[in-house]
Amino acid sequence: MDGDLASFLAAARDLCGADRVRGGEAIAASSQRATFPWAARARAILHAPDTAVVPELLAAATRSRVPLHPVSRGRSWGLGSRLPPRDAVVLDLGDCDRILDLDMRRGTARIEPGVTFAALQARLKREGLAFHVPSFGGPPDASVLANALERGEGAGAQGDRFGALWDLDVALATGERIATGGDRHGDAAAIHARPAGPLLEGLFSQSGFGVVLSGRIALQPTLPWAASLVAEIGPADALGPALATLCRLIDAGLVAPSAAALWNGAKRRASLPGRHGADAAAIAPDDWALSLILSAPHPELMRLALALVEGELTPVTRARSMQSDRDAAGRRLETPLTGFSDGRNVISAYAGMASPPDLPGDPDADGCGFLWLCPVVPLDGPAVATLEADVATLAADPALAPAIGFQAVSARALHAYVSLAWDRDRPGADDAAMAAHDALLARFLEHGFPPYRLALPTGAALSAARGDTPAVIARLRAALDPAGVLSPGKVPGIG
Repeated sequence: MDGDLASFLAAARDLCGADRVRGGEAIAASSQRATFPWAARARAILHAPDTAVVPELLAAATRSRVPLHPVSRGRSWGLGSRLPPRDAVVLDLGDCDRILDLDMRRGTARIEPGVTFAALQARLKREGLAFHVPSFGGPPDASVLANALERGEGAGAQGDRFGALWDLDVALATGERIATGGDRHGDAAAIHARPAGPLLEGLFSQSGFGVVLSGRIALQPTLPWAASLVAEIGPADALGPALATLCRLIDAGLVAPSAAALWNGAKRRASLPGRHGADAAAIAPDDWALSLILSAPHPELMRLALALVEGELTPVTRARSMQSDRDAAGRRLETPLTGFSDGRNVISAYAGMASPPDLPGDPDADGCGFLWLCPVVPLDGPAVATLEADVATLAADPALAPAIGFQAVSARALHAYVSLAWDRDRPGADDAAMAAHDALLARFLEHGFPPYRLALPTGAALSAARGDTPAVIARLRAALDPAGVLSPGKVPGIG
């Protein structure tokens, strides 16, 4: 769909200002780059000055039949960065960065797409940090709202970010603007996420069916005491008893699902800054570890929780260590335990480079090859061992540095983070990585491990859903986006 690009860009200049519309050679090379090969490109880039102009921009795109792809901060390294699924004009919402409302009594914030993890956490710190944003391994300048809409996760009891999101303000391709919250029947949207009638938030997650201009997100209470417990499991044959114990701890309420993560040795080594150092070298690539975040409102409850959890893990793990969020004098530190995302895990994108830096920069600009696959896996040892064997077999090319991590989302299921890292300047490495991605995706589907989140190549490789579902989804999209201009190709099997 080519559309009338010139007409649309003229309208965009009127709405945004000429200096906020770039096309052709004016588009920075960094905006056309990702951490894997991808053919689609930005035909132009619009920087929205505020959210008020977005409905008019969408209506103009519909009239001109010009594909439009919104991005918030463009930091989804390994998933697609800021590239569109297919050629499109990119609508950059990074300047829409207001914290519209912050309720420090009830623990909620209304935020726009440009609000970063660092900015929201800094504001919460200024307000006393009674609440925080569950931390994650991505860059602190990533968008909180975009991460939630794409169903990214944080570490902690309320790490299900999309589950904590409601009352969206959405611009549709028709130029209409809708609210999904409780104000449709009164003024309860600030405190209640489930109004009478149909719930609409899910239509705008991983869909491109509208542009979310703001949303309200629940924050996690910052309890006075927090600690991280790391348990060394060992090789895959020890996973069964350890994960069975984790299930019991989750069922008993001693560990929150999103507060439990599982890593193989390759992932741990890749995530350590200066991973070529002694600490990283001491970790065997196939040795697994379990990390848990525990928090409590009282030191005695913290001590008891740690003792109970460690007691349960002692028979099924080799060693355990605890890290507090306090220094030797008892002063609280700014750590991921209370929402301070430090971005250190981004260093794993450099795992395929011959000389990785001690600290990460911009993986797109630095020539990193990096690609995520994100399947859902049963929370049990045999399933994890099966996935590990698949990765070892199908990503064995010497150009690739694969790694595996998991986050528990219940006592039943794990979200897997399988990463492929390589040096994009190495001849043949791009081809090897994409072939491994396709082979792994096919094998995961054979084993009943479907994706819960899509990198651009994953979405392109998937066929449409079975049965009548694709036709119904297509009709829903047509009702919200009659010309099909918003992020075409984002939903697998839907134009």
